[in-house]
Amino acid sequence: MNDLIKEETSKAILYNSLAQAFNYPDDVLASDLASGQFLKALEGIISQGAQQIIKALSVYSGGSRDQILLDLERDYTWMFFASKPRIAYLFGSVYGEGKLYQESTFEITRLYYETGLKLEESFKLPPDHIAVELEFMAYLAFNEQEAIQGGNRENAEYAVEMQEKVLKDYLGPLALNVGERIADKAKTVFYRAMGELLKVLFGNH
Repeated sequence: MNDLIKEETSKAILYNSLAQAFNYPDDVLASDLASGQFLKALEGIISQGAQQIIKALSVYSGGSRDQILLDLERDYTWMFFASKPRIAYLFGSVYGEGKLYQESTFEITRLYYETGLKLEESFKLPPDHIAVELEFMAYLAFNEQEAIQGGNRENAEYAVEMQEKVLKDYLGPLALNVGERIADKAKTVFYRAMGELLKVLFGNH
């Protein structure tokens, strides 16, 4: 049981870190890279094969937060909004159906509500943005961890079932596509590493 709890805790941290990476870059991300905190959070939880990928992030340790943020903002904006043709799309509906707010958008939104996750009215991102789906996976992993600790087998099994569904039908194909597209086209060490990490983590889904 302790191993299961530890595994789900690690998954929640991993998904949260990836969600942070694929939201629009902010001061927190830049600070976590400059302090080495982002790298440290991942080091203890990812597979041996992925360790080499994230070691590249040590280049940011001790760097200027403002410069890191500026570089990340430029790269993120170029890859996901300004490049022609677009390097990658961060929305499941655009990847799968060609444009925003298609049936898959409403399907994933229904899953959020079914599991008790409510999006605030002030929430700006489309529900099928990769960062939102990653946060959802972190939420499900946390729910599984709590259910295991509380001895609630039914809730634990439901959380496992939902994670498998989201990975198979939504996040897995989207994340792999994004990873494959940015791994060798990103201009920053950070996004190249995140692209390679997505390829390793989601290559079997």
